Amino acid sequence: MRAALGLLLFAAGLTTASHSVLGQIGVGTADNFLAPIKVFDNSWYQVRVEQRVIIRVPRHTVTSVGLSGRNSAKLSAVRYKEKKAGKCVTMNRLIGSRPGTKNSLDLVTRDGLTIRAYLGDGCLAREFYAGAYMERPIDGRLCVDRDLLHARTGAKCEVDKFRLLVAQ
Repeated sequence: MRAALGLLLFAAGLTTASHSVLGQIGVGTADNFLAPIKVFDNSWYQVRVEQRVIIRVPRHTVTSVGLSGRNSAKLSAVRYKEKKAGKCVTMNRLIGSRPGTKNSLDLVTRDGLTIRAYLGDGCLAREFYAGAYMERPIDGRLCVDRDLLHARTGAKCEVDKFRLLVAQ
């Protein structure tokens, strides 16, 4: 949204410049003031604007919630049951991650839910010891068989499935 607004203001600024000033520096404009292509000394150049947003999900520990060591030991003894979850998770909900079993990563949400993301073939959870990174798609969701999770070690893993962890 910010990029689109900036591009619109840039285009509006080009149209407000007087044609005599543009002629002095050798810039010819098209008849349409929003045309992305400008003429520079009878050569054509194209402007390309790209935006890339990377989301970092830091490592989440039980003690970072504010529990003492004694209470965190009780919490780690809790058994979880996996339930079906959807194919996508909204990235704005994620606040932390921690390695799960051999090939899974536990994602913690703002509302206290834990979602287990099973990683694709060849990916190990221990590679995500320092958290995970992901590129934000247009819809803002992390989806199965579409998006990649990046680790600081250089690993890139697809998510095979999501499961909701519910305490028994």
